[in-house]
Amino acid sequence: MAAKLEVFPWSFWGVPMNLKRGPYPNPIGNASYFYIQAGHRETAIDQAIQVIRDDAARAAPAAAAQASLNVVDTTISDWVVETLIQGAWLREYHEWEKATKSYFDIQHERNGSKTKPKWKGKLSGADGAVSHVTRVRIQLELFAASIPDTVLHTIDSNRDAINRAKHDDEYFVTEEDFRALHEAISDFWNDLAKQEEFSAR
Repeated sequence: MAAKLEVFPWSFWGVPMNLKRGPYPNPIGNASYFYIQAGHRETAIDQAIQVIRDDAARAAPAAAAQASLNVVDTTISDWVVETLIQGAWLREYHEWEKATKSYFDIQHERNGSKTKPKWKGKLSGADGAVSHVTRVRIQLELFAASIPDTVLHTIDSNRDAINRAKHDDEYFVTEEDFRALHEAISDFWNDLAKQEEFSAR
């Protein structure tokens, strides 16, 4: 499907476009930059969860003397972690959306292209709305870049779950769901970083 949606594999000068890494020492705009940012977000969540669980563990001996208080403390701790994970899950996907827009816009500039990706609106050859993941697939094809389909499938299934969570019945993501999404996003950026060529631009 992606091959039929406004894919034009040549830059303004008729030269095939490739993923390019910006000049050292500025990493901004490179795939490694977005990979590192994703890692920072996971570290922040890990630390926050640990603080919550450590606090609950410290309170446990005192709460154990009163069974009802112990149940309340345990429930509150679990609820706080669940709320944190829910927010981290939503943020992780939306940060990936913003990062991919920025990344491929920059890649077009580094290749001297006078056009930028079409992130909104209808695409020729598409029947109806086109998801952001599909638009990213188009960019990957444009730059002859490859990402394992399992990675993109995980990201896309989470995109679908997030959209359903916003509009349908309440949806509670698990910590395992969040970890799977984060791992897929990290793999996405890591795989792209390996395919970049050094550039002077």
